[in-house]
Amino acid sequence: MPRRQKLRYDGDDYTPKWVRYTGHLKEGYCDSCNPGKWLQLKNSAYWYHKQFYHGISSVSGKSFMKPLEQRMGKGDMIEGLCHQCRRFVPACNGKKKNNFMLWYRHAHKCHLYDKPKATSKSSRKLSVSHKGVA
Repeated sequence: MPRRQKLRYDGDDYTPKWVRYTGHLKEGYCDSCNPGKWLQLKNSAYWYHKQFYHGISSVSGKSFMKPLEQRMGKGDMIEGLCHQCRRFVPACNGKKKNNFMLWYRHAHKCHLYDKPKATSKSSRKLSVSHKGVA
């Protein structure tokens, strides 16, 4: 039976709002997909999917910054200028124009983010005390 899960803080786009099952079978619902889909949490399928298909950082809970500018690279490759390292890096294969997985992989390794604080101490205690239950 799916159940609502508290977000780490207001505006957290990474944490699944809905989860089901428990232990190694626990799944999180990706509401960024249309239609939404369930992905396993224990084997990092949800983590991988949110970061590299939707470009949402697990650290900040926000979308990765987009390239400052884009240019055509070798072949069909589109390159993006990174705000952090100031280099052009592969962002997208021209054959799959809306697939920015290469950019998201770079952003995950390179971009620095402040980790937001939990909404309140009481909600943090609640989530810690229920870890063994879920």
